[in-house]
Amino acid sequence: MSLTTRRILITGATGKQGGAAIKALLANPPYFDYEILALTRKTTSSSAKALASLDRRVILIEGNLHDSEAIFNKAGGVGSIWGVFLVTFPELKSKDKEYEAKQGINLVDAAIENKVKHFVFTSVDRGGNDKSEVNATYVPHFISKYKVEKHLKEKTRGTEMTYTILRPTAFMDNLTPNAAGKIFAATWHTLGDKPLQLVAVKDIGVFAALAFAKSDTDDYKNTAISLAGCDLTQAQAEEIFWNVLGRPMPRTYDFVSDLLCYMVPEVGTMFKWFKELGYGSDLAQCRRLNENMLDFEGYLREESGFRR
Repeated sequence: MSLTTRRILITGATGKQGGAAIKALLANPPYFDYEILALTRKTTSSSAKALASLDRRVILIEGNLHDSEAIFNKAGGVGSIWGVFLVTFPELKSKDKEYEAKQGINLVDAAIENKVKHFVFTSVDRGGNDKSEVNATYVPHFISKYKVEKHLKEKTRGTEMTYTILRPTAFMDNLTPNAAGKIFAATWHTLGDKPLQLVAVKDIGVFAALAFAKSDTDDYKNTAISLAGCDLTQAQAEEIFWNVLGRPMPRTYDFVSDLLCYMVPEVGTMFKWFKELGYGSDLAQCRRLNENMLDFEGYLREESGFRR
């Protein structure tokens, strides 16, 4: 590594969003020399090894978000990491209501202490850019991400670390050609005439890569962007599915969705919020920043795994 190489820590590297960020950085490299530190709980896992095989610039680092300082120590200490991509994870079985918020808050603090220059946090939209600034909602894991956002904005004041907050809507990638995808379609169907905004996980990665490459621009410096590629009812999405794939969208019975919402109350709470209030991303802004942003048809054709 040269003295001018910027190292970017990607958390959740073997997950959907972290993996998308790594692939986007490799596909559209920033203007500077860089290395990717892919954080994983086990560097010996098959998914971690697959990441490392993508490119020589991907370096595995073992650790977890509940010991943030150890991550920076392994990387080389103060000044060793230029950028951080953070995705936090709710633990639905934990009795600790601050479980997810602690992950993010701890990493923000460690990043500032270790002189990180740019911090990208993937959060969640809570009704559009303006509402998301003040609206934590009543969805527990939305509240956790709101707390991390607030901490990030407060703690970076007067420091050299800048930030970009990405606020994805629902994932198109939840619609998959398996049982989980059928349940998601049924739960979407229960929203009736209420549209749901969705984003392809691939595009979350694209925006993360853009945030690092353009960290000093007005679009990405100390700002937040709500992300969506479409705004559809399930019936509208079904019509697109028919046009692209020539068959109906696979969907289980609505009572299976009701059972899921009963067994996992937070999922039920989230869909209740979708129906009562819902996301508010500015689709035109998203396409201005990313002209190749996938809509639902694009997701089906390019990313979904569905075949005609």
